[in-house]
Amino acid sequence: MIDFRYHLVSIIAVFLALAVGLVVGSTALSGKAVEVLTEGQRLALHQNATLVQERSDLTKELTAEQAFAQAASPLLLTGLLTDEKVVLVEAPGADASMTAGVATALREAGATVTGDVQLNGSFLATDGHTEDQLTQLAQSLATTAGVTLATQAQGSVSGQQAASKVLAASLLSGGGAGLDAADISAVLSQFSQDGYLSLANGSTISQPATLAVLVAPAGSSPQPGTQVLVALAVALRNAAEHDGTVMVGGSQSVVSRNVINAENNVHQVSTVDMADTPTGQIMTAQALRLLLDGKAPGQYGITPGVAPSPAPTPSATSTVTPSTHTSSGAHK
Repeated sequence: MIDFRYHLVSIIAVFLALAVGLVVGSTALSGKAVEVLTEGQRLALHQNATLVQERSDLTKELTAEQAFAQAASPLLLTGLLTDEKVVLVEAPGADASMTAGVATALREAGATVTGDVQLNGSFLATDGHTEDQLTQLAQSLATTAGVTLATQAQGSVSGQQAASKVLAASLLSGGGAGLDAADISAVLSQFSQDGYLSLANGSTISQPATLAVLVAPAGSSPQPGTQVLVALAVALRNAAEHDGTVMVGGSQSVVSRNVINAENNVHQVSTVDMADTPTGQIMTAQALRLLLDGKAPGQYGITPGVAPSPAPTPSATSTVTPSTHTSSGAHK
C-alpha cells in the first residue's frame, strides 16, 4: 500500500518540474523570440527608410521633369495650333488651376480660346424629370443650332445626348462656318437660364471653335455623371474639325471607375490623364495637333496601358541650330 508521503512527494515533484520547465522555457524561448522580433523590426525599419528615400528621390525627379517641361514649353508648343480656336468645357468639380494651365498651353501653342463653359451638376442628373427637361430644351433649340435630333428618345441619358448635340453645335464649327454670335448667345443663354451651365467669369462666346477640350471632374473615383460626360465628349468630337476633342483629367485619374478610365475603354476621343502638370498640358496641345493631322484618338499620360506622351510634333516656326560640338554619332 502506497502511503500518503509518497503521494505528497510525487505531487511536489510534478509541480517542481513544472516550475523549473516554465523558468527554463521562458528564459530560453523569450530570448529567441526577442531575437526574431528584433530582427524583424530592424528589417521593417530598413525597408521603411528605403521607401521614404525612394519617395523623396521620385518627388525630386518629378519636380525636375515638370520644371524642364515648363522651361521647354515654348519649343514644344510654339506654332503647334496656330489659327486654331479651342473651346473649354468643364465638368462640375473640375480643377480650376488645371483648366487655367491647359488654357495657357493652348494659347502658347498659337490657339485662341473662344470661351470656358462650366457645366452645373444638374446637367449630369439622370432622373426622369431632368431627362424630360433637357429633351424639351434641346428640341426647342435644335433649329437655332442647326441640328436634327432623333424623334424617339433612346438610352438612359437620351436627354443629355440631345442637349450635348445642341450644345456642341453652338460651340464648334463642325468644319463649316458655324453659328453666328447671336445664335451662339441664344443657345448658351437658354442653357444658362435653365441652370445647366454658366460661362467662366461671366464672359461671352462670340465665335465657334474648331477644337474642344473637355475637363473631367477632379478627385478620385467614384465620379458622378460618367456616362453623361462620355456622351458629351462624343458630341463635341462630332462637331469639331478632324474629331478634334481631347478629354483631360488630373493625376488622380489613374484610378478605376472615373471618367478618363471610362473613355479609355471605348477609345472615342483622345485623353490626357495628367493635365494638372506642365507635361500633361503640353500633351493636351500635342494630342489636338495629332488629331488635326488625321491621327486616330489616343490615350496619353501615366495610366497603365496608355502612351507616355504624343510623339513631338515640330512647330511651324521653330528652328534648331546645330551645335558645333555635336558628336559625329548624333542622330541626323
